Amino acid sequence: MTRVLKYATRVVKEKLTLTVERSAIEKAKKFARRNRTSLSRIVEDRFRSLGRESFAERWYGKFKVPPANRKDPRLTYLLRKYVHNR
Repeated sequence: MTRVLKYATRVVKEKLTLTVERSAIEKAKKFARRNRTSLSRIVEDRFRSLGRESFAERWYGKFKVPPANRKDPRLTYLLRKYVHNR
């Protein structure tokens, strides 16, 4: 019988003081309550995401898009609905 022992790793956290407009703090607190999280978690997650590419940046240019076929009824429908009726 093999035993697997799990050890908890302790993460050292530090306090950070930020200067932010009052209205932004109020919005952030409402957002945190709605999403059942803390302001600290929101800020930490944002800090962790710095330097990462966005989804759009990561996939831009990865797919080949065929040229539009003007006789395609789907294209005609979409053009009529979203472009020509503006």
